Amino acid sequence: MKSYFFWIFCAMFMFFTLRFILPHYKMKHIILFIVLFNFFNVYAQEQEIVLVGTMHVVPKIVKNSYRPLFKEAYQFGPEAIFVETVMPNDSLSWAYLQKGYSKNHQKFFSASRKLRETFNYDKDSLNFLISKDFGELSDMDFRKIKQYFLYNLDSPNYYYYDYLEKYYPNGHKKSMRHENTELTRKLALKLNHKKVYAADDQQTNGEFHKYWKKCEEEIMGTRFEKRGKRIGVKLVSREIFPSIVGRYGRVNNKWKHLQLLDSLSGLKYADQQNCNCKKAIDYFNQRNKRFANNLGSQIKEHNFRKSILFVGAAHIVGLKKELNEQFPDIKVILFDEL
Repeated sequence: MKSYFFWIFCAMFMFFTLRFILPHYKMKHIILFIVLFNFFNVYAQEQEIVLVGTMHVVPKIVKNSYRPLFKEAYQFGPEAIFVETVMPNDSLSWAYLQKGYSKNHQKFFSASRKLRETFNYDKDSLNFLISKDFGELSDMDFRKIKQYFLYNLDSPNYYYYDYLEKYYPNGHKKSMRHENTELTRKLALKLNHKKVYAADDQQTNGEFHKYWKKCEEEIMGTRFEKRGKRIGVKLVSREIFPSIVGRYGRVNNKWKHLQLLDSLSGLKYADQQNCNCKKAIDYFNQRNKRFANNLGSQIKEHNFRKSILFVGAAHIVGLKKELNEQFPDIKVILFDEL
């Protein structure tokens, strides 16, 4: 929105300046038209992405923490919604996830492999079904669409259409406390989006957890462990009062809070001379680097002008840095800057 008003101001300034400077009537209006056209053309081509830090699943006592985030995200009106889930064609990430830490991903992968034994995939049929208005889809259509997405290992859209099947047209009423229901799927339905987009990368997540555990064991009892505990205390102390007044989601997106989360989850506070700590930090940074590349590449491929990402808040600092370096022409906006 700030960008929009900036271009409006510039266009108006140029209009009135040229109106008094240029003497020739016809030439004046031709140049004015060219100037205004260029201003609005530049604005129309600007690509931007809003990074929203989530808390994954919030406790029942703060079950409505996602409401302010949802409201702001809806007002932003993104063309594309990105989520912290691996892309369907990321075979290296799925090689890890099929036996990784998440039981849900294991079950999803297993169900997909089983479906492939009997199901005939038809891309044209899928495109035809999702081109329909949601209200035109029958129960059988929803099941067919979900099968297509399950076949393709497209978990965010499988669960999105499962959500649509259950809650279309108005969405769910009571808070489910999870980022995907309170933000991703609810927002996609409200904006009538036909798809959401995966962008995460977990190719080396196994190695990250391995060296993270070793690092924590080796710094136990040292000043680095105490430093990590102090960061944890700072985070909790910053969250207590905002949580009471319903602003947990907002404080979670303040820059200082994001930096603390990045330091804690990315082990930046640890002994970086320690080999295992150094490896863990490197794997954390690698994930953010590939994650950012997935985001920027899809924004460019589909020419999305306004995008939004819902992601664990600990990744925001790293993703902002990587997006700025890899895609300097994409404007990165933090939720707190909306």
